[in-house]
Amino acid sequence: MDFPKCYLLDGISKGAWLNRSSIIFAGNDKWSVDPRVSIVSSVGDKHEYSLQIQKVDVTDDGQYTCSIQSERNPRPKLLNLIVK
Repeated sequence: MDFPKCYLLDGISKGAWLNRSSIIFAGNDKWSVDPRVSIVSSVGDKHEYSLQIQKVDVTDDGQYTCSIQSERNPRPKLLNLIVK
């Protein structure tokens, strides 16, 4: 499952993905031990920085946050994943 896209501005922002309060990724560093999660990224003026989960199940249910840190201020993007 691909989450909504998050974008980093070239050279001036950093990103992190969190599930509830647990860090999944900080930049390109994977903090999660779950082999099903990965980052989708692309290069350009706006770098895509999106979370992907393979074989989604009910334990993945909950709130996820894409947090973009820039020079000005953090811009969190919240979403709720509901697995039925």
